[in-house]
Amino acid sequence: MYNQSDDFHSSSKNPVQCQHGWDYDDTWFSLTVPSQMSWVCDNRHVTNDVLFYAQNIGVALGLLFGYIGDRWFPESPRWLACRGREEDALRLLKRIATTNGGQLPPYARQVMRNVGKAQRDRKGFLSLFSSWNVFKNTVLLITARSTHLLTLQSIVMMSGGVGVNPFLSVAAQGAIQLPAYCVVHFTAACFGRCWSAVGSALLSGIAAAAVSFMLTANFSGLAITLMMVITQFFRTGTNGMANLQSVEVHHTCLRQIAACVEWTAAGVVMSALPYVALMELILDRQEREQRERDREQREKDRDKFLSELKTDMTT
Repeated sequence: MYNQSDDFHSSSKNPVQCQHGWDYDDTWFSLTVPSQMSWVCDNRHVTNDVLFYAQNIGVALGLLFGYIGDRWFPESPRWLACRGREEDALRLLKRIATTNGGQLPPYARQVMRNVGKAQRDRKGFLSLFSSWNVFKNTVLLITARSTHLLTLQSIVMMSGGVGVNPFLSVAAQGAIQLPAYCVVHFTAACFGRCWSAVGSALLSGIAAAAVSFMLTANFSGLAITLMMVITQFFRTGTNGMANLQSVEVHHTCLRQIAACVEWTAAGVVMSALPYVALMELILDRQEREQRERDREQREKDRDKFLSELKTDMTT
């Protein structure tokens, strides 16, 4: 709490202790952990501690599952060829070609043999710029991941403003992600990577546009929430295809470097979301503050004028 009894625009606001308890918003739930354990006033640090440990545990689990996931992914054909495992590389290439509905060209064995003789296995960040195709694919994956994060966070931030229980809305959006990954795995295996990636991105864009239209057209909160869940379904499919393509496009020694670069760039793009999403609130606040300053200035001018007029009448 801050003492605002002094000048409204004072840059120094002195914090004061809670004096009359705390009123909780029980619109959706009457009993919550913060309300039951009073995570406010002198105990407000508990909320920060919970968020801190939750985020760090999430990062640790992400690293752990990422390491476990890498153990299950096949090595890249180029990496296998550079280590003299030509037959394994050809076997993997045949499986990839079969999955995408094609056939392995007759010169594939010679290409693998040439790669194995070259013994060049580029490593490090600069290997992302080793060829135009690698750089182009990395930029496309950064774009896909940035769109994924922006859409995800935008819909989550809107969940509390459509008149539906925000907790249930976010829970539904989270629950739809597992079926979405299963569906995108099936479509990628049956229809190929290209059509699955383009289709999921296109449907996600259409669903997001529908949400925007429904917000401006004053649709019911339940209908908007349902469309938001559908948007999350297709958005999750887009991210699943980006993950799959990132693994297949980059060779083994470049996968984690490329993934770090992609997510870092996407995170930088996502950092602009709160400013964009809350820009209207910031502008409204600045407008109110400007009106308040104008009102105070008018009152000062009026008092000054009345004081001067009184002085003139006295003399």
